[in-house]
Amino acid sequence: MLNYIWAGLIIVSVVFALYQDGTDLNDDRFRNGEALNVQIEGLPPDYAERDDPGPVELSITISPTDYIAFFDPLSTAGIAPDSDLAAEATEQITTFFAEPLPATLVQTSRGREFQITVPDSLPAPLDTIYESTKNDNDLLPAYLGGWAGDPNSPGGVTASIEFGHVGFIKTREVTSVMFDQADNAVMFGIGLMGVIALWMGLMKIAEDAGLIAIFVKLVRPILGPLFPQIPRDHPALGLIAVNLAANMLALGNAATPLGIKAMESLQELNKEKDTATDSMVMLLAMNTASVQLLPPVTLIAVMGLAAADLFLPIFLVTLISLCVAITAAKLLGRMQTFKKTDPMRPNNPNAQKGGAA
Repeated sequence: MLNYIWAGLIIVSVVFALYQDGTDLNDDRFRNGEALNVQIEGLPPDYAERDDPGPVELSITISPTDYIAFFDPLSTAGIAPDSDLAAEATEQITTFFAEPLPATLVQTSRGREFQITVPDSLPAPLDTIYESTKNDNDLLPAYLGGWAGDPNSPGGVTASIEFGHVGFIKTREVTSVMFDQADNAVMFGIGLMGVIALWMGLMKIAEDAGLIAIFVKLVRPILGPLFPQIPRDHPALGLIAVNLAANMLALGNAATPLGIKAMESLQELNKEKDTATDSMVMLLAMNTASVQLLPPVTLIAVMGLAAADLFLPIFLVTLISLCVAITAAKLLGRMQTFKKTDPMRPNNPNAQKGGAA
């Protein structure tokens, strides 16, 4: 079932991305194939006559008015022209283009290309164009069209530039995330194999040495009422206790293999292998809503020592969630609908003799 859910989410994401990309192309949001008028300072007067012009360092000035008229970013963002947001966005664009952008003009197979050095933040939609078309040196490419001397600026040139073609942004992002997460899942699985092997080996040693049996006797008064279907002195109780302790101490890498081992032990008692027992349901509920005595590692990484200030709220919230989970599992287990599907119910006609697989 989980595979179908993930497949459905992926399909919905791709369809939504295609819809968004189709809307962008239909609205011509990125003005593909269209040229924007700019002012250039530093272009040599004889540049057009050069057979093999080398790189030329210059600067490009973009008029905020021309930029807004060309890309119409306010309408694209759904901002009303007379609103305060429109005034704020216009002010940001005006401030951004107040200074010329440094660039290098080079000759490429496609033609004369500007390689523009951009600041850390760009106004929309130029930010998307930059992320989609930037070169290996993190420079924004733009192609030089026609140009002519600017009578209002001695030594200046009025030119037209065309940015790189942009399309299917959302679709490529969704596809990239899909493959990246698939790669991360494989690497996580490989890394987890070593952890699981280590803890499984330690638990096997503890079981053979009799430590689990001793631990079972200690936790039986506490866990026995929560897991009444587990026989007295069965090692599953010890494994469950160790798993819950690892969760309480925020030892995620240790809790996972211990939880798997505990589930395997419960499966040995299961009389109907394709259906979870009440004990399995209770273990899963308690794992999901485990009490946290220590802040999670992720929270410590984000907040540092300040995470210790959250100890009491985390403890109280997780304690309440654990009580709710235990209560829900117990109450649902007593409902007639679920009793009929319990593999451990008396006189189960589908029970596999001896718990065989």
